[in-house]
Amino acid sequence: MKESYWRLVLVICVGLALVPSRSGESVGGGSRGTPPHGHLQPIGNQVPPVGAVEVLQDVPHPRDFYHKYVKPGKPVVFKDAAKEMAAFKLWTDEYLSKNYGDMTVFVEEGKKENRSWPSYDVPFREFLSTYKSSDIYLVESIKPALRGEFMLLKSLLCGGFVDYLQDAVMWFSSGGTKSVLHLDATDNINCLFEGSKELFMVDKKEYKHIDIDHEEGSFSGVDVEKVDLYKYPGLKDVPWYNATMEAGDCLFIPYKWFHHVSSTASEQKRNVAVNIWFTHLYRFDEEDCSKKEDLPDFAPLSKYKFVAPTEQIRTMVLEAFAERDSISTEDLESLSFDTGFEVDMSYKLDIFETLDLNKDFVVTVEEVYQVPAEHLEELFPDYAENTPYGDKDEQGKPHGHDEF
Repeated sequence: MKESYWRLVLVICVGLALVPSRSGESVGGGSRGTPPHGHLQPIGNQVPPVGAVEVLQDVPHPRDFYHKYVKPGKPVVFKDAAKEMAAFKLWTDEYLSKNYGDMTVFVEEGKKENRSWPSYDVPFREFLSTYKSSDIYLVESIKPALRGEFMLLKSLLCGGFVDYLQDAVMWFSSGGTKSVLHLDATDNINCLFEGSKELFMVDKKEYKHIDIDHEEGSFSGVDVEKVDLYKYPGLKDVPWYNATMEAGDCLFIPYKWFHHVSSTASEQKRNVAVNIWFTHLYRFDEEDCSKKEDLPDFAPLSKYKFVAPTEQIRTMVLEAFAERDSISTEDLESLSFDTGFEVDMSYKLDIFETLDLNKDFVVTVEEVYQVPAEHLEELFPDYAENTPYGDKDEQGKPHGHDEF
């Protein structure tokens, strides 16, 4: 009897040792088979990159930029493109503190992004005196006073880009920042003034590999320093590209490309960058370029205004065209709008009627661009409420986006 008892105890103990825990590891320290390569390692360690992002030594004309990079959705690094900007030459801690120290800036706690951590407003001077010894990160839509020193590259200065600027944001830390894996619904050029950055980038067409499980913020909950491949199996073999930025470089990130950004400080313990978001264009305005034959290398951001955030609705509508120049009523059944809510046939007919300006039962890309933004907002009021860009008053909070 005693022998049978101890035999039963032994069976129970062995069984408990083999029960898997929620993390994928067994209670007794074993595992559920051999873990996938790169499991619980930093993102990018799971599979080598398929390549590096293209690097250009010269900033292209807007026409080339649009047709070679924006339209096909292809990222590119403009090497040393920011080195002649006023901001690159002027924005030392001393200069910013002396000239803009009283300006209020928005600061996040934690250089590894976490949406649940606190954030707050402080005078710029206070941030500059503490950031090198604190786990904080300035994320601030550029105030009007600074816009004269940040320059737009030549690639944006004709063709329609400056008519659809959404926001410009400063990213300022002592390095060591890590963004979540996320996407943005706008095109983006980021210029780095100090430090370096590494990017893990995934083409939007590879969306099946990326689990955006926080749709309200368009980001993934994956721990970028310790990737759980049982929870996020798509990252096991995702095709990805590496981009490296050094001080003075600018990077174009196409809209809806997934990306994770990590930063390293300079010898002065600084990492400073500014990005400009602009609505994705579905047409290039040749006439605009013909009026501006001799483009300068730069133009100050202060010359331009940010458009209403509802311009993102126009992008969403044009995305539904699926690269067609026009749609007819026959296309309505298959038409899909990325709204986050159901768009039934009756709703589609209302949309079509609003967009069909000449009432010929065909809607063209050009007609969509002619529809006033307020009419688009009336068509998609719920979508409009969640668009985070555009000019803000001096007390407005920043966009709340992830890095880049």
